[in-house]
Amino acid sequence: MNCLEESVRVPILRPCRYPPLIALLLLIVGVLTTACGVDLQNPPRLATATAQALATPSPPSAALLLPAPTTNPPDAVDSAFAEDPTKATVVAASSEGDGLTIWVNETSAEHKRVLDEIAAEFADRMGVNVAVQLVSPGLLPDLVSTGVLSGTLPDLVLYPNEFTAGWVADGILDPTAADEVIERLGRDTFDPSALDLVEVDNVSAAIPSDGFHQLLLYRADWFEDLGLAAPDNYAAMATAAERIYNPEAIISGLVIPTESNLVTTHQAFEQIALANGCRLIDEAGEVVILEPACGTAIEHYFSTINQFSPSGVQTDTSAVIAFLTGRTGMIITSPAILPLLAGFDESRVPSCAECDTVEDGVNYLARHTGIVTKIRGPNGTPTAFGNVRNLGITTTADREQAQAFAEFWFAEGYERWLAVNSERKVPMRQGVPSEPTRFIDTWAAIPLDGSGFSLQDVFGNEVVDSLRDGIASAPRWGIREGYGSLMTQLYTDFTISIVLQEMLSGYFDTQTTLQEAYRRTVAFIPNYAFPDRLAEEEAQP
Repeated sequence: MNCLEESVRVPILRPCRYPPLIALLLLIVGVLTTACGVDLQNPPRLATATAQALATPSPPSAALLLPAPTTNPPDAVDSAFAEDPTKATVVAASSEGDGLTIWVNETSAEHKRVLDEIAAEFADRMGVNVAVQLVSPGLLPDLVSTGVLSGTLPDLVLYPNEFTAGWVADGILDPTAADEVIERLGRDTFDPSALDLVEVDNVSAAIPSDGFHQLLLYRADWFEDLGLAAPDNYAAMATAAERIYNPEAIISGLVIPTESNLVTTHQAFEQIALANGCRLIDEAGEVVILEPACGTAIEHYFSTINQFSPSGVQTDTSAVIAFLTGRTGMIITSPAILPLLAGFDESRVPSCAECDTVEDGVNYLARHTGIVTKIRGPNGTPTAFGNVRNLGITTTADREQAQAFAEFWFAEGYERWLAVNSERKVPMRQGVPSEPTRFIDTWAAIPLDGSGFSLQDVFGNEVVDSLRDGIASAPRWGIREGYGSLMTQLYTDFTISIVLQEMLSGYFDTQTTLQEAYRRTVAFIPNYAFPDRLAEEEAQP
């Protein structure tokens, strides 16, 4: 974190109050007076938008302008914690000549190796070449949009479920092709809830592949020492964050992603909001984020982060590092961190004060981390947050060849795919007709990162059950209400992430933040058929 990021403070958050020259002078004075010290005693967020406006603009990433992914070193990005879409790289392995192209939202060398192996076997059997192109998750939506305009869409794409309905509406995905593959593989071999998620106009628009729960992790040993309850509800989270927060020791109560160009910023708040029964839009199509349940959710979100998180914009990586180094009591993140907790990645071994201890081949941190998948607000019920990834067939594909590859993927290639970073790949195809639960039964026994230890070995059956069950059935904003296309737009534009970061930077209070989220969401809905709630609120005495 640089000096400028740590030094811009609240006075600069009101640019309309001062002439530009005075604002610039205040910025310089702030830099000179606060230097580069870590100021955990000053909780308000940084004025990142102001700082960026004063800085020299960076040119946009060339990758965003490309009609298709380009070749880069295969180990350039670890997709589990890929963050800034403007900085993410694309990794590709292509082949010459006619055949299929598949884009996959992974970038690790191990994924490349396994996918190339699956593609080569398919080519040998079917006589069809397959160009496997690995795309950083942050770049995927832009590359797909560019591919539409340039006529360079792949034949198949592996992508997050949030984009399904929007890509169908935009003519990117071929729902009938995917539905036929599901029928041939056996509809009853898939998680029924996952099939519900991909349904568009009564057709399975994509083939559910794998998924994971978003997790709240906490230092169980610290909680035990302080007599704290597990942070599975608002009150317990807030109490623990306050008790653990120690600015003198540079220890935070909670660290979660807050950067405006991260989908995970949106997702962390969405999970907290859903836990209190807060929805973005209802079944009738009315945007309901101004409801009291959402007000309670955002007050909890803001007060906990503003008071007990580190100053500065946080990312998925900074949250993970804070936990591995013993600098926070809680984080919200993906299961990609689980092998790291156990010490199975030599490049990112836990370094907390107690982490030099290894118990039966597993790092101390894994044995003393609590895992929460369901959170409850005062007006809600215990609620999980599930991420599901699908294999889609595009409208420009050679349908017959693409369907053949999809069937091969979910049969001969599926178990090898699931074995790479298995902690975040709970299978959505649960088995085959002769063994209906084959994939889901063996998932938890897959060794992590070649360690010889499985999730069951490290965390036990109870935790495995919570990690595995209910991913596709977990509630999500807008999708089951029939407004998946709206969610595609919000995710593509980082709409909710941006307004949350604006609030944390001091531009809005919590009520104004909900109003901005309402206004910006309604703007995406053509011919919005409901009364303007903001106008109604303003008209009240």
